[in-house]
Amino acid sequence: MVDLDMLKRMSLVNGISGFEKQATRLMKSYIQDYVDEIQYDQLGSLIGIKKGKGPLKLLLTGHIDEIGFIVKDIDDNGFIKVHPIGGWMGQNLPSSLMVITTREGKEIRGVFGAPSPHGKTLEERKKVVEPADAFIDIGVLSKQEAIDLGIRKGDPITPVSEFTVMANEKCLMSKAWDNRIGTAVIIDVLRELKGKEIYPTLYGAGTVQEEVGLRGAKTVGQMVKPDIAIAIDVTFSQDLPGDKGDVKLGTGVALSVMDGSAIAHTGLLKAMEKICHQYDIPYQMDMIAAGGTDSGELSKVEAGVINMTLSIPSRYMHSHRTIIHQDDYQATVCLLTHFIENLDKALYEEIIEDKR
Repeated sequence: MVDLDMLKRMSLVNGISGFEKQATRLMKSYIQDYVDEIQYDQLGSLIGIKKGKGPLKLLLTGHIDEIGFIVKDIDDNGFIKVHPIGGWMGQNLPSSLMVITTREGKEIRGVFGAPSPHGKTLEERKKVVEPADAFIDIGVLSKQEAIDLGIRKGDPITPVSEFTVMANEKCLMSKAWDNRIGTAVIIDVLRELKGKEIYPTLYGAGTVQEEVGLRGAKTVGQMVKPDIAIAIDVTFSQDLPGDKGDVKLGTGVALSVMDGSAIAHTGLLKAMEKICHQYDIPYQMDMIAAGGTDSGELSKVEAGVINMTLSIPSRYMHSHRTIIHQDDYQATVCLLTHFIENLDKALYEEIIEDKR
């Protein structure tokens, strides 16, 4: 049974890149009873540690940051100019509700405004405003009013959304599935392993600043120096009208063969496929030429780390109305749980030998 309340809270908490503290605090509240120790890197990534009986170190990461904006300037009429944090498309912005969080923690809501279409030519109406040129209307009439509210340059701006169970109740729509769903997977894997003895020492990390350059993955990887590292993230569901591809919602965990940042370790990929077949876990193979995940940095720690990415298909990624499927989430939790329970010296050596 999927813990919908946990998923709702994890997706709706504010935490754009560089401002993840609310999200890591929430993740900590869920994992603290399932781990032996909690650590942080200096950027703010959270790492829960469950000790194993063997010498192997297994790192799971789900980046905990989401895309958003920061305040770039305030014009004379009180409109908020923004700087995008992460990859936004201008098509997703007009009329979108946002919340600005001041240094004092005050939350001020506003909406992305746009000039009226009246009087514009057809070509002008077709133009999409670039995110860096967009503005937020907080409902004031002067710059001083905005300043008096406590708004300053550098304040984080987070999308406002709702958690929606859709017509097919397995489909869930919310913001920040990229990649709170990955951190939720780690929470549930640790929950499944509570009270169980495992061979590897398990490090479950909510990494920060992935959307601006995989930064938390780099620092956490350097801290842990894992033998195996698995990034959990979202991928593109290719079931939209006009799409060409076979990765779809509700079809299972996506094993990433490659993306723009990393190629899966072949031995680890084969081991994951074997576990899927052994336990009848639905899965699909994912391969994209662009984009990247924490694996882009995790695979390059020291002399290299056995690494791959497990992904959950999503529709409308990098928007604040993203859709995922519960079955894909459960398949991911199930695969990782069984992999960890089966990971011993013999399986590790089998994985290594695939490259030698």
